[in-house]
Amino acid sequence: MSNAGDEGPDQLSSADMSSLLDEKGAIHVHVGGTAIFAGDPPPFDEFLDHVAARLELIPRFRRRVRWLPGKILRAEWEDDPDFDLRRHVRHVALPSPGGDAELRDLVGMVMSEPLDQSRPLWQLYLIEGHSPASGEPGFAAISKTHHALVDGVSAIDVGAIILDPDPDGTDLGLSGIEWTPREVRRTEAVIADRVLDARRRLFGMPLEAARRALDLSAPQSALKTAQGFLDLARHSEPVPPTFINAEIGRDRRVAFAATTLAALKVVAGAHGATVNDVVLAVSTGALRRLFEHRGEPIPHDFSALVPMSIRRPGEELALGNRITTLIVPLPLDEADADERLRRINATTTRLKGSEAARAASLVIEASGWVPPTMSRVLGQVGTVGGAAAQRTGVSRVVPQRIPWNLVISNVPGPPMPVYLLGRRLQSIHPFVPLSPQRRALSIGVISYDGDLYFGLVGDRDRMDDLDELARFVAEELAAVTVS
Repeated sequence: MSNAGDEGPDQLSSADMSSLLDEKGAIHVHVGGTAIFAGDPPPFDEFLDHVAARLELIPRFRRRVRWLPGKILRAEWEDDPDFDLRRHVRHVALPSPGGDAELRDLVGMVMSEPLDQSRPLWQLYLIEGHSPASGEPGFAAISKTHHALVDGVSAIDVGAIILDPDPDGTDLGLSGIEWTPREVRRTEAVIADRVLDARRRLFGMPLEAARRALDLSAPQSALKTAQGFLDLARHSEPVPPTFINAEIGRDRRVAFAATTLAALKVVAGAHGATVNDVVLAVSTGALRRLFEHRGEPIPHDFSALVPMSIRRPGEELALGNRITTLIVPLPLDEADADERLRRINATTTRLKGSEAARAASLVIEASGWVPPTMSRVLGQVGTVGGAAAQRTGVSRVVPQRIPWNLVISNVPGPPMPVYLLGRRLQSIHPFVPLSPQRRALSIGVISYDGDLYFGLVGDRDRMDDLDELARFVAEELAAVTVS
């Protein structure tokens, strides 16, 4: 039988390889979210059949990583000959009373476990027994996908593929053909193909192109990437570590908050700012209150790594990835909420046209790395006392300090209601991984159907007051939307 939609094995990108190699010890490199639905959950067998049918749209979700001997050449994706959907789609019930606290505990446990790199790198959990505060019957789903598997541009994962804009389902033109794995290629054949492909690409070029390819002085991808990181570090002020920047363990906890998107748009418009600026200002106010709650001195220098759009007016329909990653100073030392927003707006406006923005864009263009990958690599630049920093001289760029304190990521979600087997998605809270080491907190935000949902992720031991931070976020949101 044929593999409908399959394209055969392919090499991992540099971003994929970085994601896999960076996952070790306490660092897990999976993204995901917690989706909460109205109504009774679908029967698990029906849910399984639904996921199985949709996997035709994302063939890589039946593939595993194949390392070549010595791990010198890039790994490649190959069909998992033992693919078993029940390894990846799981069925769990919350303990009584099944409220939001029990759901968050379960999400923390699920996200604390790294994905098995010998299998396709994703999991999906159907969660029964969820009784939210509203008292209406409901259920949840947890999506967990390794960053190496996620499309860096469209952020496609299995959690998105199973949802429909129509409660009666969507005709996606699926073939319905049963999937069978392709035969695993012999290692010698894979290596021979790599050599032949390299020769073909070189000698199939026009003479001038071949000369440029062999010219070591030509600006190659690796040189562009290295230069971009160096420029980004030089044009970003390093910051001292805080209690958030302590050594972390393997276990995670999560917390949630939410508001309406319309309310934040009103606030943004009144201040000539963007919704992302308001998100950063709200996060800054909540973090300031967390420092006060802990009795910690409020830092004067504190920065977030923030993926953001650098599209200009008139470029809304332009093709290409217009996302960059910037290190944004957050004014935790400012007590006035309006002044915090004004300062953040001035900072982000300046940064979007800065050398730092161009440097970050250069990295993305040259390497294919997306913001989460950059956060890991850049976060390791200037690690205090690191041997690599000593060898490369990076410590001279950012001595005894770190590039940024935490990640704050705000991404757009579906602007209209979506459904799982006829059940409406009520809310979704993102999961942004803690990576690299010494980042005990991350803040993720996603918009959906007119609302904005926060997902806070913390190290289980370092951030035992994460629920307090969620409360501070909620109170800051309430304050800005009524002012």
